[in-house]
Amino acid sequence: MNRKRSQWVYRIAGLLIVLFAMNTVVADGPEIADEPEFGDAWTDPRNPIRVLFRGERLDLWSLQPIRRPAPPIVSDGMESPTDAFLETAWREAGYEPAPQMDRSAWIQRATLDLTGLRANQEEVDAFVQDASPDAYERVVDRLLASPAYGEHSARLWLDVVRYSDSNGFDWDEFRKNAWRYRDWVVRACNADLPFDRFVTMQLAGDELLSGPPRNADEQDCLIATGYLRLGPYDNAAKLFNEQDRARVEVLTDLTETTASAMLGLTMSCCRCHDHKTDPLSQADHYRLRAFFAATRFADDLSIDTLDVQQARESHNRRIQAEIDERNKAIESLREQENKRKQVDAPKLSEESTTEELAQAKPPSDAELMSSLSAEDRETWERLARSIASLTRQLQHPETGLIMTDDSVAIDPIHVLFQGDHRAARELVEPGFPSVLFPNPPRIETVHEGKSTGRRLALARWICSPENPWTARVAVNRVWQMCFGQGLVVTPNDFGMTGSPPTQPELLDYLACQWTERGWSTKDLLRQIVTSNAYRRRAISGGRGQESDATRWASARVNLKRLSAEQFRDCVLQVSGLLQHRAGGPPIWPTLSEDILKSNPAFLDDNETKTKGWYPSPDAEQSVRSIYLVQKRNLRLPWMETFDQPENTLSCPKRETSIVAPQALSLMNGELASQAASSLARSLVGEDKMFVTALFETVFSRRPTPEESDRCREFLERQSRATLVLVLINSNEFAFIP
Repeated sequence: MNRKRSQWVYRIAGLLIVLFAMNTVVADGPEIADEPEFGDAWTDPRNPIRVLFRGERLDLWSLQPIRRPAPPIVSDGMESPTDAFLETAWREAGYEPAPQMDRSAWIQRATLDLTGLRANQEEVDAFVQDASPDAYERVVDRLLASPAYGEHSARLWLDVVRYSDSNGFDWDEFRKNAWRYRDWVVRACNADLPFDRFVTMQLAGDELLSGPPRNADEQDCLIATGYLRLGPYDNAAKLFNEQDRARVEVLTDLTETTASAMLGLTMSCCRCHDHKTDPLSQADHYRLRAFFAATRFADDLSIDTLDVQQARESHNRRIQAEIDERNKAIESLREQENKRKQVDAPKLSEESTTEELAQAKPPSDAELMSSLSAEDRETWERLARSIASLTRQLQHPETGLIMTDDSVAIDPIHVLFQGDHRAARELVEPGFPSVLFPNPPRIETVHEGKSTGRRLALARWICSPENPWTARVAVNRVWQMCFGQGLVVTPNDFGMTGSPPTQPELLDYLACQWTERGWSTKDLLRQIVTSNAYRRRAISGGRGQESDATRWASARVNLKRLSAEQFRDCVLQVSGLLQHRAGGPPIWPTLSEDILKSNPAFLDDNETKTKGWYPSPDAEQSVRSIYLVQKRNLRLPWMETFDQPENTLSCPKRETSIVAPQALSLMNGELASQAASSLARSLVGEDKMFVTALFETVFSRRPTPEESDRCREFLERQSRATLVLVLINSNEFAFIP
C-alpha cells in the first residue's frame, strides 16, 4: 500500500513540474515573473520539490539566501574581517592559531599563489628590508598587476570548464581556434573583468551584441562563447547516423558543467532519475538543459570587428575585380582557340568514327595551350600566374570556436527515461531549480528575433542576487586558490553529499562584500592575501598524525606541492629558459616515437591536419605551460606525471600525489636535464661562489654554512649540472610554503 502511494505521489509531482515548466513566458520585463504561480519549497506546499520529496531535503545550507553577517568584534582591534571571523572561531573552540611565517616565506607563497612563478632573490630582499606599513599591500598589488597573474589564474578556471584543444573520442581532432578562448580567459583575469560579466559573456556573449562586433570588447563577447564548445564532441557520429546521440551528449555535458562550475550543483546525478540526496528533480536537469536547446556551432562566423570586415570586403572586391578581368582575358583566348578548333574539326554524322567524336569534344585548357602560338601561350601563362598571386591576396575572416542560437531550429527538450535519448518522455521548457525558482522565467528574444535570448536569461539569473549559489561557489574557488582548500572542501558540490562550509559566516560575508564591490576577483584576492590568516604557517603533524583540531587551527593545511604547470614553469624560470609570449596558437612539444605510435589517432592524419602531432620548433617550446597544446586523448608526459587532470569533466581541485616517476622526471627527464645544464653554464666562478649563486637562483636565499660545505663536497664527485638537479628535486623547491 505504501509503495503504491509513493508511486502516486511521484507521478503527481512530475505532472506538476511539467505543467508549470511548459508555461514559459516571452515578454519584455524582468526574467522572473512578477506574479509567480508557485512559491519556494519552504513557503508553498504546492512547490513540486516539496511535493516530490515530502518536505524533506530543505535543510541544505546552500539553499539559504546569502546574508551579510557582522564581523565579530575582537579585543586587539584587528581590522581584517577575514581574520576576525577565523580567529574568533579558533579561540572559541580552544585552538591556538598557527604562528606566522617569516617575510621571505610569505613573499614566496604569495608569488607562487598569484603568478605561478617564484619570487627571485632581488624581490625577496627588497620586501624583507621594506619597513613601510603598506609593504605587504604593495607586493600584492604588484603581483596582481603582473601578466603572469592572468596566466596562472586562467589555468585554474580552464580546469573547471574542462578546456581542451581537441574534440576527444576516437579521432580526437585538433581544434585550431580553441586557443582564442584560452587567451580571452587570460585577458579577462588580467583585466579583472567583473565575474558577473565574465559568466555572462561565456554563456551569452553573442546575445549581448546587436550585430558584428564594433571593438575588441565586443569581439571578446563572441570569443567567450567558446565556453559552450569546450566539451568533448564525437565528430565521427555522423558517419554512423548517430547525430542525435552526439547532440544530446553535447547538451548534457554543457548542462552538467554549467551546474557544477557556476552553481555547485551535481546535475549529473539527476540526468536519469530524481536526485538521490539533493532537492533536485530529473525535470530540473532538463529544464536547465532547455536554455541551450537552440545552440548551434558557428565555426564560420567572423569574429572580426565591423571596421575590419568592411575593410576586408572592400579589399576583396578590388582584388576580385582584377581576378575577373584576367579571367575574362583567358576566356577570350579560350573562345578564340575553340572557334579555330571547330573550323578544323570533322563534320559529325551517325557514321562518325570514335576518333572523329573524340576530336569534336571541347578541348581541355592544357590542349588549348599546346595549340596556341608561343605569344598567346605566354600571355595565358602570365595571366594564370597573376590570378594565382591575386588569389593569395584575398583576405579571409578570422573565426573562432564559438556558438550562437538558431531561433528557428530549437530542439524540443524532453525528460529522457534513464537518460536515454531514444526514450523521450515529457516535454519541458527552460527553468531554474524548482526548489527555489519553480516558475517559468521571462525570456526576451534578441537580435530582432534572430536569437532566442534563453542563454542571456540564464546568465542574468546565475548572477542575480536571488541566486544563493554563484557568489558562494566563486568565492570558495578563490579561497581554495590561496589556501589549497576551500571553505567548502567540495568546490563543485554544495549539496547534501558535499562538505558544509567550515566557516559559513565568513563565506557569506565575503560573498556579499564581493558582489557589492562589483564582483572584482582581484579585490577579493587582495583582501585574503593581505590577511593575518594568509601569513600563518601551514600546520602538519606528519602523515596520519594530524588531529582535526590541529588541522582546523590553521587556514592552510599542509604544504602545497607545485602543480604540473607551476613545476615546469619554475624549472624553466630559474634556469633562464622561460619565454614570455602573449598568447596565440598552442605550442606542440616534441614527443618520442614510442608515444606517438601508441596512439592510433596519430597514425590516421588527414588533409586538414587535425589528427596528427605537429611539433613546434625547439626554440619556441620553453613557453609557460598554459600555452602548450592540451589534447584529450594524450596528456604530455611531464604534465601527467605531476597530476594534470583529464579534461573530459570539470576538475574542481587538483589531486596531488608523491610518486617515484616524479623524481625520475626531475633527475633524468629531458626538460630537467636541459634546464640544469643551462643554469650550470650561466653561473661562473669557483665552487663557493657557484653554490651561493645557485641557492640565490633556485631558492631565492643564500646557503647556510653547512649547506655550502656539503654542496662543495658534492662537487668534488659530481658535476655542477647534477647539483642543480639535486636542488630542484628538494622539497623547498617542489612545495609552496
